[in-house]
Amino acid sequence: MAPVNHNGLRRGGHVVLAAASATVVLGLAGCSIDLSNLRPGGGEPEPSPETAEPVAAAPLVDQALSDLSDYQGLVATGQIAESVGADVRDTSLTVADGGTASGTIRSGSIEADVISADGRIFIRALEDFWLDQGVFAPDFDEFNDNWVRASSAQAGINPSAVLAPPVLAEILGGLELESDEAVEENLDGTLTHRVDLAGERNQMWIDAETGQVKRIAIEELVPPEGETGPQVRLDLAEAETTAVEELYDGVIAATTDELGSSRDARIEVGWEGQADMTCEDGPNCTWSGTVRDAAGTGSGKVAVRMDVTFSNSEIGEKTCSDSGTLEAGGTLDLSCGADYNIVSSTQQTYTIDGSATLSTSGLTGGQQESMLEALDEQREATLSGAEEPSEDESEEDGGN
Repeated sequence: MAPVNHNGLRRGGHVVLAAASATVVLGLAGCSIDLSNLRPGGGEPEPSPETAEPVAAAPLVDQALSDLSDYQGLVATGQIAESVGADVRDTSLTVADGGTASGTIRSGSIEADVISADGRIFIRALEDFWLDQGVFAPDFDEFNDNWVRASSAQAGINPSAVLAPPVLAEILGGLELESDEAVEENLDGTLTHRVDLAGERNQMWIDAETGQVKRIAIEELVPPEGETGPQVRLDLAEAETTAVEELYDGVIAATTDELGSSRDARIEVGWEGQADMTCEDGPNCTWSGTVRDAAGTGSGKVAVRMDVTFSNSEIGEKTCSDSGTLEAGGTLDLSCGADYNIVSSTQQTYTIDGSATLSTSGLTGGQQESMLEALDEQREATLSGAEEPSEDESEEDGGN
């Protein structure tokens, strides 16, 4: 094989480590909205309670939560915020008893589709949605109007973790009563019993006719065994069987046809320092580098892939790739090589250029298969009326 002149390798401008980019962060600094002044369906103030005979709160709550825990699914519409004082978003979600959910969230004028299932959240939105949150990724160009795996903080809520009917009933049942009496109140033309719960501005409205929970306003809806949760003000309604069927059909179709090509926004993936390119006789070239959680605020584990191209105008291109899993706050070493393996009777010198790109995957092939299996099992359990415990997703970012 012909030896390679190492002094001829271009390690300056020709060795491309990563494309330079700038992140534009849009938003209103120091601006927050008090959910106590908001209500599902608009910004009108809460209706004044009508004077009426108080009724015992405990039996009303017990029956309403018992009914709620038996729902096949629920429809929740109103406002959410990732935490008290955070930006408020309008939302409309359908959530099955096993935790599978889909719907929309709206931040300002930007509406995004959301799917939550099997411990994962995916969002499909225009790139402005991600820019508003200051999200940067090496494959950001692929985010626009495509499914992207997201954290509960980026979505504003993990519906599977707090809105699955049996889970929500458990959470609400764990809140103590502020008053032993419920007060009759006309709510959007419907007679309800308002129940004041312990904590600042925690309330529940129960339909006086059906006995079902009609609205909740909770400062922090903390999932079981969780430590923090979103602020919510939501109208609730039992989902009809057709709506639950459509929910599962839609999520299964998206998982089958679209989520396999999704990206991942939960960790800001970037190079740590300079990558290294070396070439030996062949030319046999190797590219090595380390990627990291560049922001230091990521969550979960993200599948990362590095694609490298070696090129020379005379002998053409060679490619290689490497992949691995990057944990939030950690680093990941990646390395791959390619051998031109040129055999010549005379010594030749080649100048090899190299470039590398990084990308993420929101759902690997194995994860897609297991997610579809879980969805099929949950769908069958839900629609057959069998009891299916909601997946424990208070740690939804803990899996791959």
